[in-house]
Amino acid sequence: MTRLEERGVHCGACTTGACCTFTANSMRITPLEAIDLLQHLGEVDAALRARLAASIERFALDKAPAGDGRRTFGRKRYTCPFFGDKALGCPLPRAAKPYGCLAFNARSSGVRDGEDCGSDAELLGRRDTADEDALNAAARAAFDIAWDKETIPVALLALAEEAAWRG
Repeated sequence: MTRLEERGVHCGACTTGACCTFTANSMRITPLEAIDLLQHLGEVDAALRARLAASIERFALDKAPAGDGRRTFGRKRYTCPFFGDKALGCPLPRAAKPYGCLAFNARSSGVRDGEDCGSDAELLGRRDTADEDALNAAARAAFDIAWDKETIPVALLALAEEAAWRG
């Protein structure tokens, strides 16, 4: 993001936030990313729990994606529960954003409606994930998590409820 912004390529001209809405967003995060995000957020209060639950219900994120049993037809799209919290855009600082959010950017200057945006798959692929894989495995075991990646609302609410249950 920083390198792109230095070249004048950023989301500042965007009027819709398409990448964060059901128009284009199907972001999924690992248990480790969910834990990091929960640590940044601190307490998950009733308002945030309600927003997460509303997102899950509105976009049927707790239901299996469409498929015929042999294959799944795409990932579910949803509006991120943090989008537009206070203004158009994401209120999360870069240090707290999931990797996929950091890697999804405008590709040219002046983008207004997501028309030239995308994920930098090469950049994501260059990350050294050996330590992350071990930490995700440990998190799945510690919190009895069955998923490798999940939508932001489902992942956060599940871990917040697990943490509340454990006291």
